[in-house]
Amino acid sequence: MLADRHPDPLSQVLALAGARCHLTGTLSAGGRWALRFPARGRLKIIAVRRGRCAFVRGGQSGELRAGEAIAVNGTEPFVLRTHAGVLPVDAETMTVPDHRIGTADEFAGVGGEVTVEPGGEALLTQALPPLLHISATHPQASAFTWLLPELDAEIGSARPGHSFTRDQLAQLLLVQVLRAYLARPDALPAGRLRVLADPRLAPAARALHENPAHAWRLDELARLATMSRTGFAARFRAVAGIPPLAYLTEWRMRIAAYELTHDDATVGELSAQLGYTSESAFITTFKRTYGTTPLQHRRRTSER
Repeated sequence: MLADRHPDPLSQVLALAGARCHLTGTLSAGGRWALRFPARGRLKIIAVRRGRCAFVRGGQSGELRAGEAIAVNGTEPFVLRTHAGVLPVDAETMTVPDHRIGTADEFAGVGGEVTVEPGGEALLTQALPPLLHISATHPQASAFTWLLPELDAEIGSARPGHSFTRDQLAQLLLVQVLRAYLARPDALPAGRLRVLADPRLAPAARALHENPAHAWRLDELARLATMSRTGFAARFRAVAGIPPLAYLTEWRMRIAAYELTHDDATVGELSAQLGYTSESAFITTFKRTYGTTPLQHRRRTSER
C-alpha cells in the first residue's frame, strides 16, 4: 500500500500524482533582454544561480536574484526581463536547451518543469497558487545555496552518472519548492496541500493519510487536532474545501486508482485494505468518484 511505501503525506501526494521535475535548460545572458514563457498547464520552476532579473505574471511582479527561485503554476504566461522597455522573445523559439542571450555572463539561471500522471493535476498543480517567489529571506532559500551549485556542476557534465544525478537533483529542487509553499499555508488555495500545511489540522490530516483504512470518526480527528468537534469540522472544511470524512473518502479513492494501475491487487483485496466492509460498497464509491468500475479503470489505464 501507498502509506507503507511513502509514510509522510507530501511523499504520498507526490507519488499519487506521479510528479517528476525535469530540467528544461539553462539560460546565460548579458545586457538588456526579456523572455516570455507560455502557459503550459505545468508547474514551472526558475532558479537563479548568478545575477538578477525581474519577473512579471499578470499583476504580480518582483525582482529575482541569485539564490532565489520562482514557481509558476502554468495557468498564465510569464516574463523574465532586465528592463521594462525590452520586447520579450518567446522562450519556445529558442530550441536548444542551453540558451544564451548576448555575450556576457551577467545572468545564469536554470529551469525545470513538473509533469504529472493523468489525474495528478488536482493533487499538485491545481493545489498551488499562481506564483510563489522564494526570496533570499525565505527560510527555504538556504537549501538553494548548496542545491544550485550542485545543479550547476552536473549540467553539461560528462561525469559518470551525470544524467541520473541531474534527475535526482531536479526532484530535490521540486521538494524544496513545495516545502516553501507549505511554509506559507495562507498562500495556498483550499485543498489537500493547505490542510497538510495547517499547523492545527496537520496531526489529523497525517492520521488520515497514514491509516486510511481506519473507520475514522469526527471526534477522534478533533481530539488529534486538540479542537472541539464543531470547531475542527468548520476549520477543516474551510481549509480543505470539503468536510473531513469526504476528504478521507477522496483520499481512499485516489489510493485505489493508483494501486489499480501500479499493482496487481484484486478489487476485493484493495477494498479490505482501504477499510471497506464490503466489496460492493467500495465499487459503488469508486464508480461514483471516477465514473467507471475499478476493473474498467485498470483496463483503460493499461491501454494508454
